[in-house]
Amino acid sequence: MTTSAGDDLRAQEEEQQRQLGVLQGIADHAVARVADGRLRWDVWLEQASRHGRYGFTNTLLIPAQRPTASDVRSYDAWQKQGRQVRRGETGIRIISTRGKPRTVFDIAQTDGHTIERPELTPAEGLRRLSQLAADLDFYVDRGQGWTYLGRPGRRIKVAPELDDTIAATVLAHQLAHALRPGGRIDPVSDYSASCHGVRRVLADSVAYIVLAELGLDISRLSFPPSQRWAGKDARTDSFAAIRAVGDQIVRTSTRLKRRLHDLSETAPPTAAPRETAKPDRSQMSSPPAESPQQASAGSTSELHAALADTHRFYRRNLQGSWGTRYLAGRGFTSAMQEQWEIGFAPRAWRSLLRHLRELGHSDQTLIEAGLAKQKDGGEPFDLFRDRVVFPLRDRGGEVIGFIGRRRDDAQGPKYLNTPETALFHKGDVLFGLHEGLPQFARTARPLLVEGPLDAIAVNVAMPDLYAAVAPCGTAITAEQIKGIGVHTDLEASGLVIALDGDPAGRVGAVRAWRTLHRITGPVEAAVLPQGQDPAELLSPTSHSGVREALLCVTPLADLVVDESIQRSGGALEFVESRLAAAQAAAALIAELPPDQIARQVTRVAVRTGVDPTDVTTFVASAISPDPSADAWSPQLPSPDRQNTERRNPSHPASPKRTNRRTT
Repeated sequence: MTTSAGDDLRAQEEEQQRQLGVLQGIADHAVARVADGRLRWDVWLEQASRHGRYGFTNTLLIPAQRPTASDVRSYDAWQKQGRQVRRGETGIRIISTRGKPRTVFDIAQTDGHTIERPELTPAEGLRRLSQLAADLDFYVDRGQGWTYLGRPGRRIKVAPELDDTIAATVLAHQLAHALRPGGRIDPVSDYSASCHGVRRVLADSVAYIVLAELGLDISRLSFPPSQRWAGKDARTDSFAAIRAVGDQIVRTSTRLKRRLHDLSETAPPTAAPRETAKPDRSQMSSPPAESPQQASAGSTSELHAALADTHRFYRRNLQGSWGTRYLAGRGFTSAMQEQWEIGFAPRAWRSLLRHLRELGHSDQTLIEAGLAKQKDGGEPFDLFRDRVVFPLRDRGGEVIGFIGRRRDDAQGPKYLNTPETALFHKGDVLFGLHEGLPQFARTARPLLVEGPLDAIAVNVAMPDLYAAVAPCGTAITAEQIKGIGVHTDLEASGLVIALDGDPAGRVGAVRAWRTLHRITGPVEAAVLPQGQDPAELLSPTSHSGVREALLCVTPLADLVVDESIQRSGGALEFVESRLAAAQAAAALIAELPPDQIARQVTRVAVRTGVDPTDVTTFVASAISPDPSADAWSPQLPSPDRQNTERRNPSHPASPKRTNRRTT
């Protein structure tokens, strides 16, 4: 394999992982909505009845992209059914059973032969379920008066007085129990007397999906709020409970539906057909079980314990320090300080070290956790001293490091981070990402700011609009963007970055662009008033200008392209400088998503006075840098014409930046 081919393969793999991260983020957001009750359980069941054959995660992904989808299949699968996906239709992205992104299309996006399925009466539906029970070696007892001599655990009692719809519901409920590993059926026909909690939710949910497959009435099934059986802590067990139960429901109902389908192929049709889509059996394999996470090593546990004890120590020391007065003076109330668990590192050289030694932590553990330093084999000392301290957390919420801010009149760096450790890698971590989970669940947009106080201020003052996060003193990295994408759909929400309105801000825009341009969603910038930062949102005197800047954003690509034009073309006095500016801008435009290129070509043509066709050619050359020998390139004017144009540039004045108000 050549180096070029290897690079292409790696690029494809990175893009695939990026897409998987985005898709998993969408699914995680949907799980959060189920866990807190915003997505009702019966609404999810309706989605699962349509798309369950693709696995639990995809029952969330498909309606998130196309809420009206009723039957989705691959392009080739539709062709096999005599239907053709219409030209220009946007595919629905799902995750295959092999863990790769895959595209499917809804039946409404296709044309072709009508797909029909028999519409069953309640009696016929009950008969089909009874056949299925017999195929599974169960005996359905509806009071026939016969003596059952088989194994007790294979007898399903259904009260004879029940109508066919309710009897079918009871039977489907019992079959859901029977198909679970180690499952047992309810001992009486009135299962409501013996089936409770998660067991009841699981079996009734399977019954819902199976009855929907048969076209029977499901209105008599009701479900308690998910918080009642899955828990209310969205950060821990409730998410796991939703996923585990949802996965079992999808697997069990898929098995039952597959068996029903197999039995129907050998039985004659008994009812009039209706237009719909039959299950695509080629796609009906059960999703693979998720592997459990590996347990942490003992040394990692020691680091976590030392960091947790350190955090408690810092929090206790905040009250009475200059830190609490400093924070209050900037508008951060004591309630905010408590909510964000801000702490204070005392001024003494070894106050933390002595405290942690008393708790049984070794000096080596403290050094490895980034809490203490040691020079030339001497006595260790505290890393953070006389600083306001902000905790840095991993995705699970555990403290893995700190950011310390010095007082304004002190020496040393304004912000000090925990050094690289086994737990903390500053290029991976964002302050505020874990704390912003509730806002991401409400579809707030990610906002990149400079420091922790900026992030806290935005999250306090504008929680419905933004979920603000701050890198740890580094330029934004691809890993940090990946971390954001776990919690929100970046393709839909995009991202906003807050920039200073000075030359340093323009440099920051270019530096951030190198990473952010890979995001397919809208990437925008909020240009702050010069000398102000987002933390001033909590100031009673200077918050209005910052708030207005955060409400009025502009595409980051506009700022970066304009900066490139200014850097390469200067005042754009001469034809050469205008062409140089257009070529420099074209190199940036070539990196944009295709749907943004035309707009930027027009902007560059207006800014530089270069013909749009020439700008387009520059962009094409930047995308494909090895043109054929006879490829056309714009010609410089003749010397006579050039001398005329040197002092009379024909390009119009640069337009003012057009901002849009974010919603």
